[in-house]
Amino acid sequence: MRQERREGQKKPRLLEFLGRVFGAALLFGLGLFVSFFVGFVLFEGYVGSGSVLVPDVRNMTLLEAINKATRLGLRLEVERVTSDSGAPPLAVLDQNPPPGTRAKRNTRLQVVVNGGTLSGSMPMTPQKGQVLLPDVRGKSLEEAQSILEGNGLRVGRVVEASHDTLPRGYVISQNPLPQTEVAPGSLVHLLVSAGKAGGVEEVEVPDVVGLRLEEAQEVLARNGLVVGSVEEVSSEGRPGGIVVGQSPQAGELVPRGEGLRLQVTRVQERPQTEADGRKTLNLRFVLPSSQNPITVQVVVQDELGERVVYEREHRGEDLVEVSALTRGQGKVTIFLNGYYYWEKKID
Repeated sequence: MRQERREGQKKPRLLEFLGRVFGAALLFGLGLFVSFFVGFVLFEGYVGSGSVLVPDVRNMTLLEAINKATRLGLRLEVERVTSDSGAPPLAVLDQNPPPGTRAKRNTRLQVVVNGGTLSGSMPMTPQKGQVLLPDVRGKSLEEAQSILEGNGLRVGRVVEASHDTLPRGYVISQNPLPQTEVAPGSLVHLLVSAGKAGGVEEVEVPDVVGLRLEEAQEVLARNGLVVGSVEEVSSEGRPGGIVVGQSPQAGELVPRGEGLRLQVTRVQERPQTEADGRKTLNLRFVLPSSQNPITVQVVVQDELGERVVYEREHRGEDLVEVSALTRGQGKVTIFLNGYYYWEKKID
């Protein structure tokens, strides 16, 4: 009887012990789960702190897409321009990376844009107090700006995109469209060609015949070209330093940065005789192309001895003009960066 009573007392104690063990295990497991969950959330926050969710900019206008991407810290670039009659001009047709993916801040968001066509519509008469937008597509950016400002409008955001046919700096499309009625002073956003994608940009050779050599250099530089070489030819009564021939010819298309070969009339050297027999010798020449500075040194040898009459640093393709006093016979020698370049006898 007593043994049964003792065994009956042991059972509640065992159940109580098992209950405590189970409760402790449950609390431990719950704590482990909470710790894992909090750690996972913190890890996700750490990983995603430098990235953003790529938005869906398809079917937005280019300006809306630029503003959306900028707010998120992404750099929107126009990958290419196409023509889709079923979509409005300057609408985004496709994008990369795709929407919904994660990307680091400052990542390029490349888009394909509908540029429309270059064909204009019939002119309309604007309502009172409104301005009818001119068509500046196919024109240079400078010409487009002049036309818009002449109509009381302002150039807004300018975005560059590669284009297979329009040269760099020419307007592909505009927003709002031509013939749209807008208020005076409105902004007109332009999509401008950046030249062929992945190819060598070509420019049209200007006509520099008849210009002075320094003027020709400025004209070529404005068109993305340089002076390649200069050949002096007989002036035949014409003033010296005038371009009388060029190659390639005006109107030809050449890669940007191409050097032109110019023929220039020779400068007639007319030494002026001083009272003691000294004469003034005038030199005029163009330096070769160079990315680095060129030190020009002119040395004269005559009855007055050997001396440096000119030493100065120039850029490549600079026009150098030197005047020096000489007496009797001798020679003048030109050195570029310490190396012999050219010499001439003095009579």
